[in-house]
Amino acid sequence: MNILITGTSRGIGFALTQKALSEGASVIAVARNPSASEDLVKGKYEYKERLKIIQADLTDPRALASIKSKVESLPHLDVLINNAGVYKEDTSIADFQESFLINSTMPFFLTKELSPKLRLAQNPLSLQITSMMGSIQDTGGGSYSYRASKAALNMLFKNLSVDEKWLTSILVHPGWVQTRMGGENAPLTTTESVAGIWKIIQSANKGMSGKYVDHSGKSLNW
Repeated sequence: MNILITGTSRGIGFALTQKALSEGASVIAVARNPSASEDLVKGKYEYKERLKIIQADLTDPRALASIKSKVESLPHLDVLINNAGVYKEDTSIADFQESFLINSTMPFFLTKELSPKLRLAQNPLSLQITSMMGSIQDTGGGSYSYRASKAALNMLFKNLSVDEKWLTSILVHPGWVQTRMGGENAPLTTTESVAGIWKIIQSANKGMSGKYVDHSGKSLNW
């Protein structure tokens, strides 16, 4: 299985990379600054050819072509995990622009760029790490750019599931997780969250396309 994961230097993205490698998959790990993640770099010594690390800044649209060029040698791409995300403080227009670019626009266009390789897989899957904070029905106020950009991500991939029926596209809320974004008081470890996400990847089928679920597979309100 060939998997590409964005935002792999730490947190959920790094834990997903570890889990996929431990399950025997080959991983293309995309990170803004891979050298800053000692554990990610160490993985090259343990997993060798099964781990390819790509440096790419997803605030730069040119990263799309760069990532695509580095997966050209793959016979197919089975799973794309759009995990990279950002939480801004909403103090400027720039905060909103960066939130939408990284949290919604780039995942959509990266999926489009990698569609030719995904189409060659037997059961292609695009999995988006979203948030229940992107739920309009269950919003709790505040965090405007983050909530709005995740709601946009949900809409984009719900729409994609309608137009691109060959691709199973699932939106997954990982839970409140102990990461830099989630904080140390979060109830879930990255290992617990990723164990659930991995089960979703393993059981993914066309009937799940367009679903918005949490890490346990429970459906969430749009």
